[in-house]
Amino acid sequence: MIKLLIILFIILLALLGVFMLTHLEKPFFLFDQQHLISVQKIMKITGYLLLITSIIGVFILLLAPLSFNLVTLVLGSVITGGFAVIISRFS
Repeated sequence: MIKLLIILFIILLALLGVFMLTHLEKPFFLFDQQHLISVQKIMKITGYLLLITSIIGVFILLLAPLSFNLVTLVLGSVITGGFAVIISRFS
């Protein structure tokens, strides 16, 4: 059951990372990326970090004990929380 939830979390991280990378030129919430270059940079960095975290999470899930998946959970949460804090400064 826990493995299934971790798999869902890893999929969610990967989807969020892909979404951020594919929507760089499109409006994100109320921000127009054509005028806010810094928002584009933050989205690009966050997207790549989330993809890297999801890849690391897959390796940990397959090769390491289940308790090591805490690394994936903490990393993903810190990255998305950091993005939320940084992006809130622009509004």
